[in-house]
Amino acid sequence: MATATLLTPTLHIEIHLLKSSGSPIDAHQATRKAAAEWIQENYATVTFGKLAGYQDTKHLEHVGSIDIADFTGPLEPTGYYSLADTVLDCQTYVLHSESDSGIRRSIKRDSDPQSARSRVIALPNIALNEDWDSLVFEDGLPSRLLRYLVRMVGMMGKPGLNLATFNWNKLCLLHGPPGSGKSTLCRALAQKLSIRLGDQFSKAVLVQVNANALFSKFFGESGKLIENTFHEVQGLAKDHARLVIVVIDEVETIVSSRQRGTAGNECIDGLRATNQLLTALDRVRSFPNILVCCTSNLIEAIDPAFLDRVDIKQYIPCPSKAAVYNIFRGCLNELVRSELLSVNDIEDVPHINGTLTSSPPPSAPRTQQSSPTRKRRHTVMTRTPPQTKEFAHIPASSMIQGDQCHEQDHEIPTLASALMAQRQNPLSPGQRIWELAQKCEGLCLSGRTLRRLPMLGLAMHTWGGRIRMTEAIGALEKAVGEELIAMSNRKAETEDPNA
Repeated sequence: MATATLLTPTLHIEIHLLKSSGSPIDAHQATRKAAAEWIQENYATVTFGKLAGYQDTKHLEHVGSIDIADFTGPLEPTGYYSLADTVLDCQTYVLHSESDSGIRRSIKRDSDPQSARSRVIALPNIALNEDWDSLVFEDGLPSRLLRYLVRMVGMMGKPGLNLATFNWNKLCLLHGPPGSGKSTLCRALAQKLSIRLGDQFSKAVLVQVNANALFSKFFGESGKLIENTFHEVQGLAKDHARLVIVVIDEVETIVSSRQRGTAGNECIDGLRATNQLLTALDRVRSFPNILVCCTSNLIEAIDPAFLDRVDIKQYIPCPSKAAVYNIFRGCLNELVRSELLSVNDIEDVPHINGTLTSSPPPSAPRTQQSSPTRKRRHTVMTRTPPQTKEFAHIPASSMIQGDQCHEQDHEIPTLASALMAQRQNPLSPGQRIWELAQKCEGLCLSGRTLRRLPMLGLAMHTWGGRIRMTEAIGALEKAVGEELIAMSNRKAETEDPNA
C-alpha cells in the first residue's frame, strides 16, 4: 500500500480482528494487505459503513468487521469516493476487555486507598466500542478533531525533531454546556487514535483522571497527589511503543483561576494544586507519545496560564435541530431494531393532535426485506447522508450493512429523505420528528436530555406491550412538550425568585 501524505485523499479502513494467528505483526500485515486487495477487487466507489462478504477470503477468516470509517481529503458532495482516486489506509485492531489481566488498574490515593485518582484502560477497549457511533455533531466535528490529533502526534513524533523549538503541548480542551457530549467524545477520540496510530504505536492506554480525587483534606497533599499521578503517566510513556492518552474531566476543578482564587481568599492549597498541574504538563510535553485531553463546562473559570498551554480549544455546542432529529431518529430506530416498537400498520394508526390511540399493538412479528444479490464492482450504500453543513453526523450503528441499499420500511428516515417527502405526507413519522427538532432549537437541550426523552415518553404515556411507531412518536411529543414547560418554569423561577 502507498503511504498516505498530507495532500493524498485517503480512505481509513478499520479491520476488527477476532483473534490473531502466527506472529502478531505478520498476521496484521497479511490481513491489511488482503483486505485492501479484496476491497479494490470488489468495489468501485464506497461510502462510510461496514462491508460484508469477505469471510471466505484468505487471511480474512478471523476478521469480525471491515469498516469504511473516515476520509481525509476534499469531501465529495455525494458522500461517495472512488477507489481509483484514493489511498487505502487499512488498520487492524483487537479489542481488549476490562477483565483482561493487567489491562485495567487504579492509581490509589495515598491518604485514602479506597478512592482511585485515575484508572488505566488498554486501548482499543470493548467498553468504548460504541462511543464513537453514539456521537451526533454538525460538520463532521469528531472526524476533524481526530484528524487534528493524528497529525499533531505524528508530527511531534518525528525522529530528530527538537520539541523545545515549538510551543506544542499536545493538549486539547473541549468546552461547552453540560451534556453536550464532551466526555464521550474524549473517550471516543482515544479509542480511534489507538486504531489510527496503530502503525506508530503497537500499544495504547487511556488514563482517566478523577479531578475531584486529586484534592486532599490534608494541607499540601493535593499537589503531591497530582505529582504522583503524572509520575505514573510518565512511567507508562517510557515504553515508546505505547501511546498514552490522558483524559481529565471538569479540569476547571484543579486549574481554576488563581487570580480569582486570591481575590476570593481561596485556600492556598488550591493554588498550589494549579501550579503543580501546570508544572506536570510542562514535564510531559517532552514525551511525544503522551496526549492530554480535557473537558470543561466553565472555561471562563480556568486559569489563563493553563489556557495558554492548550493547543486545540474546541467548543462543543448543544445539538442543533438537525442533530436533534438524528438523535431522536437513532433512538426510535433502535427501539424498532430491538422489536420494542412495531412498524406494522403504521399508516393505519390515526394521529390527531399528538394524542395516542387505545387500540392494542399488533402481534405479528416484524418482517425484513432481503436485498437482491449484486454483481462485483458495486457501490456500498448506506442510509447516511453526505456529511455536508446541512446534515449532522449519523451514527454508524444506523447504517445498513453490506449491499443493502434501501431504508427499512417504516423506520424513521434520514433527514434528507424526510425533507424531500414533506409535501406528500406532512404527518409522516419523519415530518413529526422534524417538527419536534425545530421546537427544541434554541433551547440548548443537552444530549443527555434528548436521549432520555424517547424512553421517558414510552414509560409515561404508553401502556406496555409492543408499541406502534405512531404511538411512540406521540409519546415523544408529549415528553418534549412537558420538558419545554419545565424549562420555561425553571427560567421564570430564576428570573423572579419570589414568584
